[in-house]
Amino acid sequence: MSQSSPGSAERVGRRASTAAAVGTAIEYYDFAIYGYLAVVLAPLFFPTADGLIGLLGTLGIAASGFLARPLGGFFFGRLGDRRGRRSVLMVTVAVMGVATVVTGLLPTYAEIGVLAPILLTVLRMAQGFSAGGEIGGAASLATESAPQRRRGLFGSATSIGIALGLAGAAGVVGTISALTTPEQMAAWGWRVPFLVAGPLLVFAVLYRMRVEDSPLFQEMVAEAEPPKAPISEVMRNHPRSVLRVVLIAYATMTTGGLSSVYLLVHLSAVLGYSLTWSLWLIVLITLLPIGLIPWAGAMSDRFGRRAVLAGGLVGFLVLAVPCFWVMQQGSLVLATIAALVLNVPFGICQGVVYTVYTEQFPTRVRYSGVSIGFNIGGVIGSGAVSVVATGLVSMTGNTLAPGFYLVFAAVVGLLVVGWMRETSRDELAGHTQRTDSPASAA
Repeated sequence: MSQSSPGSAERVGRRASTAAAVGTAIEYYDFAIYGYLAVVLAPLFFPTADGLIGLLGTLGIAASGFLARPLGGFFFGRLGDRRGRRSVLMVTVAVMGVATVVTGLLPTYAEIGVLAPILLTVLRMAQGFSAGGEIGGAASLATESAPQRRRGLFGSATSIGIALGLAGAAGVVGTISALTTPEQMAAWGWRVPFLVAGPLLVFAVLYRMRVEDSPLFQEMVAEAEPPKAPISEVMRNHPRSVLRVVLIAYATMTTGGLSSVYLLVHLSAVLGYSLTWSLWLIVLITLLPIGLIPWAGAMSDRFGRRAVLAGGLVGFLVLAVPCFWVMQQGSLVLATIAALVLNVPFGICQGVVYTVYTEQFPTRVRYSGVSIGFNIGGVIGSGAVSVVATGLVSMTGNTLAPGFYLVFAAVVGLLVVGWMRETSRDELAGHTQRTDSPASAA
């Protein structure tokens, strides 16, 4: 690595981490709005006598956004490894913002019939395509710009951005829900959170324009040509790393989705609590991990990534079913406490997991490797989590079913943590030639 003073390295790391967090917050605000409004959008775009069937149709469109994410990961990952992280990240947030604003302008089924859910699906897939390129770039920019022994702390900025985006989306939707009647919410209120994405988009692009590309990427370009086919290279030389990221992403995004965004559907549509209260609870449980995330990142710098990630997954394993049981006792206070408790392991996992992803790959193919693995894991993880959980409740009649699914995902994650090697002491710049040989994968 090139020599720089500790103060200079800190400043570069802080700017890059802030840029990653800001852009990711906007991306996740845009992407989460749809999930938070699923109960409102269902009768507007899927009018049916059976409310649960309409809700499943709306959640199916939400899942289609995740199906588009691997395509975005392939496309933007390749560009990011060839052209740099910064420029690609400005494109991803711009595409996401435009798709979100246009969604807020869509006519409903009552106005244009079946074309309404078709257009909604197209825009949701555009959001997914953009989101597919966001995490790989944001995580790479943050960790590649961080001081060597503080990658866990600085890399946790990506997770902080996610938490802020989810909380911001829930807060805006909750505010609009509280200030409008159900009729007003259905008539025009649902559009406001989508349209708010416009000014947020401008802010995110302007901020990211102020940040330089990561020092490691600049150093790599100065020393050698960027990879001509990074996708082929990562699949040829790092297949085990891709598989590890896929499985960890599945585990952490499923457990995280069930303990946060899905709870809005579970509490309001399945258990019958107030939609407005459920939205504000989501704000609380997405803000709670913000204090835990940087702490978990810093702890992973001290004790290792595996120990911290395993600790979070064990927390899910122990708490999942009891917390879902408490939520269904009919008490708002108990449901709130259970939801908050369930998000403690969520914050621990989020503090370390994006740094874990980036440390699986060398600089020359890091954007591609993280994007491919993360987004494939996302399709089978949080992309389907609300559909699977709601479907399990519908088929079995057991409102504890989402808790058992959460336990299954946590077990998968723990098995992968046992398989992966510790990476917290690795020198990122020194691994440009590492491949997934048996020795390196041990």
